[in-house]
Amino acid sequence: MKKTYTRFIVVVIALLVLNMISTSVYQRFDLTKDGRYTVSEETKNLLEQAYKPIVIDVFLDGEIPGEFRKLKLETGQFLEELAAIHPNLKYDFINPIEDASQQEAEQITAQLAKSGVKGAVATVQEGGKSTKVTIFPYALILYDGKTTAVPLLKTVARATVEERVNSSIQQLEYQFADGLRKSSQEKTKTVAFLRDSGTLTDIQIHDFIQSVQEYYRAAPFGIEFVTTSDSIQPQQVLESLNKFDLVVDPKPTEAFSETKKYILDQYLMQGGKLLLAVDPIIMENDSLSNQEGKAYPLPRKLHLDDMLFRYGLRLNNGLVKDLQQAPIAIAAGQGRNTQYEAYAWPYYPISKSSLDTSATAQFITKNLEGVKFEYTGTIDTLKNGIKKTILLSTSSKTQVVTLPALVSLSEIGEEINPEIYNRSNLPLAVLAQGSFTSAYKNRVKPVRLKGNLDQGKEAAIVLIADGDILKNQIVRGEAQELGFDIRTGQLYGNKEFLMNTVNYLLDDTGLIKLRNKDIKVPFLDSKKVIDEKLKWQFINVLLPLLLVAGFGLVFMWLRKRKYQS
Repeated sequence: MKKTYTRFIVVVIALLVLNMISTSVYQRFDLTKDGRYTVSEETKNLLEQAYKPIVIDVFLDGEIPGEFRKLKLETGQFLEELAAIHPNLKYDFINPIEDASQQEAEQITAQLAKSGVKGAVATVQEGGKSTKVTIFPYALILYDGKTTAVPLLKTVARATVEERVNSSIQQLEYQFADGLRKSSQEKTKTVAFLRDSGTLTDIQIHDFIQSVQEYYRAAPFGIEFVTTSDSIQPQQVLESLNKFDLVVDPKPTEAFSETKKYILDQYLMQGGKLLLAVDPIIMENDSLSNQEGKAYPLPRKLHLDDMLFRYGLRLNNGLVKDLQQAPIAIAAGQGRNTQYEAYAWPYYPISKSSLDTSATAQFITKNLEGVKFEYTGTIDTLKNGIKKTILLSTSSKTQVVTLPALVSLSEIGEEINPEIYNRSNLPLAVLAQGSFTSAYKNRVKPVRLKGNLDQGKEAAIVLIADGDILKNQIVRGEAQELGFDIRTGQLYGNKEFLMNTVNYLLDDTGLIKLRNKDIKVPFLDSKKVIDEKLKWQFINVLLPLLLVAGFGLVFMWLRKRKYQS
């Protein structure tokens, strides 16, 4: 009796100790194959640095399509993980226009649009019937008095709703981490956009500038004016330029002076980062706006060859034609009756990646939509001890046209001869990084700069063979989203590629890791659901009852037989 009593006491004490440990030690386990519920270290760091309360409103509630219910479920499970890490994170799912009249719904929709939340019309399928509903696939993060809109539905070109939702679930952690970063962190790094040498105007790269400004401080900068003003010294320009972490040159069209090249060279020698979107070919669509629909592309002389050659890069002005191509929109009709029709156009190559399997190339281009180039040249990489990474290249069916040459709209609809597309995987965007040798080593310097270096510190250049990759379309004076062709309705991965590149150059790799996260989400076949509805209702509802009934009858029969005998 005494031993039994002692054992009982020991068991009670052990249970109390175990209960105390379980309340003080909290651990969650992710048993999914793809680790979809494992929060990355980058996101955890953002949550730890956000010391104030975080409130998140998710507008995925009410009557929504089945695909979006999957997105809602995954969003809720992910936010539950975030709330387990940050004790002051609260979230809620709401329908902003629930029980609202039509007028009130319009007012609410307009108010949400000002915050960056856009409504979309979706179709709800119930019993073979379709109903149109307005949904808001967004979340709003409120932190320290600042509101940030988080898009939950990713736009994917030529994709079904299920594919878009699947892609969106993959991007959930990135989107929320991105929103938290915008809400809670100060901008520390700086980007200079060169505004000389006939570069693209502010409105032509408005969306790219705006995207960069969401993460970094950006400002316009000019170098060429030092050659026309005696009051500004090149030394002052270089010192000012050295304050920027990244310099972007968006499609220069005028030849570089030796002064500008030397200042950029010394900026690079000091460990700077350069993004050069350089167009080696003079060719615009406007050139085809004549009665003949013909144009003659010419090489563009920028006087960059000697500098790039020293860095191990070379721009080629052969015009690329590719069988992996984007369409061109041609106007039909006049005035208000004008409509645009899309035609295959080999001068618009599409690239998603390259044959480069290095970690760096995959890091920047993984999960990327096709990037659209227009009238592009190519890039050669030269051996000089600098590490080169080919980020984007042409397809395996490419033709390079030597300039000068004729480009004509009459090519549309012509039968394609695959045999002349005999080039493959030509580099279109290249990353070069390492300790560069100055392009002015053992040469007469155009100006005097203090502390000039012939061998540089660790630096990086991304060279892109088409300046139009940065250009957004303009409609009625308003800049459109970068990568979106409003006339064909196609969305390309230009902005995502450029932002991945900028993030990488500025050592901001955490965002890219989250953007590249792979999650596989299974979906039900909606057609099979309707066609086999009765079958699966029988299997899931009636069959278990029949099995139980059958088991009961067999049991009663065996029992009766046993006792009768």
